[in-house]
Parts: sequence; C-alpha cells; structure tokens
Amino acid sequence: MQHNILDEIVIVGLNSKNFNINSLDNFILKQPVTKCWRKVDNAYKLLPVCYTEEWNLSERRVKAQKVLSELNSGSIAFAAITADNSIIGFALLTKSLFGSKKQYAELAEFYVSEPFRRRGIGKLLFDKICWEAKNFGATKLYISAHSAEESIAAYKKYGCVLAEEADNALIEKEPYDLQLDYDLSPRIYQVADKRAFLNLLLLADEQIEMVERYIDSGAMFVVDDCGVKGEITVLDVGNGVLEIKNLAVLPKFQRKGYAKMLINFICSKFKDDFSILQVGTGDSPLTLPFYIKCGFAISHMVKDFFIKNYDHPIVEAGIQLKDMIYLTKVL
Repeated sequence: MQHNILDEIVIVGLNSKNFNINSLDNFILKQPVTKCWRKVDNAYKLLPVCYTEEWNLSERRVKAQKVLSELNSGSIAFAAITADNSIIGFALLTKSLFGSKKQYAELAEFYVSEPFRRRGIGKLLFDKICWEAKNFGATKLYISAHSAEESIAAYKKYGCVLAEEADNALIEKEPYDLQLDYDLSPRIYQVADKRAFLNLLLLADEQIEMVERYIDSGAMFVVDDCGVKGEITVLDVGNGVLEIKNLAVLPKFQRKGYAKMLINFICSKFKDDFSILQVGTGDSPLTLPFYIKCGFAISHMVKDFFIKNYDHPIVEAGIQLKDMIYLTKVL
C-alpha cells in the first residue's frame, strides 16, 4: 500500500514565531516547463516555452522575507508541515478586498515542494485559503497564475476559471500570467471515486459491509464549500423511487445547512426522472425530525432491521436503533 503523506502532515497558520527567514531553506521549487498559455488573436493557446524554474538559496530567503513582510502587514499564510517540522507547501492570502464589488481576495503565493506534488497537499492548502478568504468577506479568490501548462491544469482542476474582472496592476506586474478566479460559493457535484469518501460514508452507516451493498451501484454527490463538507448517495430502487442510501456531513460542519442543501439538490436534479424520494432511518431524535422538516412523511417500517443487519448495536443520541423507518417525499 502506498504511503499517504496526508496522514502525517498538518496545516498551520504562519506567524513570526513559527516562520523566519530560514524557514524555506530546504524547500524545493523545481518545475520544468515545456508549454505555456499565451494570448494569440484574443484566444489563449498552448505554445512551446522551455525552461526550468528553480529557486536557489538566496531566492528562497527572498521569498521567505516576502512572506514575513506580508504577515506583518496583516496578510494570512498557511503551511503544510511534516512530522519533522519541514515546510512542504505554503500559501499566502492578501487580506484586502478589491474589484468593482470588493469581491476579490488575492492568493498571492502558492507553492508545494517538488517531491510532494500530486499528493493532495495543494488542495488542502487551497481549501484552507478559500475558507479564510470567505470568512473575511470575499466572494471570489483571485489568482495571477503562472502560465505553465501544469500550473493552469492544477488550478482548473480546483475549479478556477479566467477572471471575470482582470486586475490591471497584477497584469502589469506579471504580463504572462493568466488571471484566474474561483467562486467561493458552495457547489455540489457528482464524484466517481466514491471510496475516497469512506470517512463520510461511515459517519452515517458505520458498518463497512452495509456500505458495500450500495457504494458501487449508487450515485454520490458532495457539497464542496472551500473543501468537501458532506455527501449524499442515492440509488434507483425501481418503480420510480430514488432512495437516499447515505447522507453525511463532517461533524465540525453539521447544523449549518449542508444536509438540507444536498437533499434540495437531489430533489431538483431528479424530479423529472423519479416520482418519489425515499429514505430509511432509525427512530432517532436527531434524524427522524430532520427528514420530516425537509418535507418527508413516514411511509412504513421494517421491524428489527438494525438488529438483524448489523453486527453491533447502533446507538444514536443515546438510543439503540432497532427498526428501520422509511419516509418518502413526492418529487
């Protein structure tokens, strides 16, 4: 099994106590570039541009000094730290809003050390920066992005697009950069690799054997609000009925409207394909009232479902669940 670096790194906020001029001395910025995006006849095209971007020790310390100066000016920075306190990724958010509607906050620096790329570290940092930008009032993140093919591909994978309102000062500073933005509004989308979200699935259905019954045949959608906060998995059970097999939100983000947002999305998306949305749940004071509040009505019950199908007692809010109660909602 491949070692997962995400299991041992932490994302920390940087300050003058845990970051200094030497903190990036071992950071490896090395990016061979063969193609870059260039604007030709008002359209962006990939053109051959060959060089290797690489920092020497002096350049690392100049970058560290810039981060320190920005921190002293009120900007926010985060770093991905290994167990030995090495910085393997960092991001800097300029804490000032700009744009015609003060909609933008700028992601001014964003790097992952070369040996640790393509392992999810950049996404962790990006999500953290987005959350901070949203918290101080931005509705979009702004990036003056290096035009290398690989860099732009990474930003596009995150969901970034060409900036709706390009900033002239940043264009003048880096004329070959692509000006991108990222909408900080929550988004819901379907995922193919459902097993990547087992941690969420097991929050709502804590026995893996039960999850295995529907994980491959069901369709999973996640709500991404500066990082995935929850999921809903649905399955066509026939006769015009779509069943919610799993609905879960990370504990830290529960009771913030994400579960209802997912249900509303499913109702809207599938209203023309199914007549009934169904869900089965235990007689819990947490889940049963929630579904009723979402417009579901009790339909029928399967006696002793949780006792017969689970190898251990299922307890929620101090109550052992026994019977499966099915609720339905007309689409």
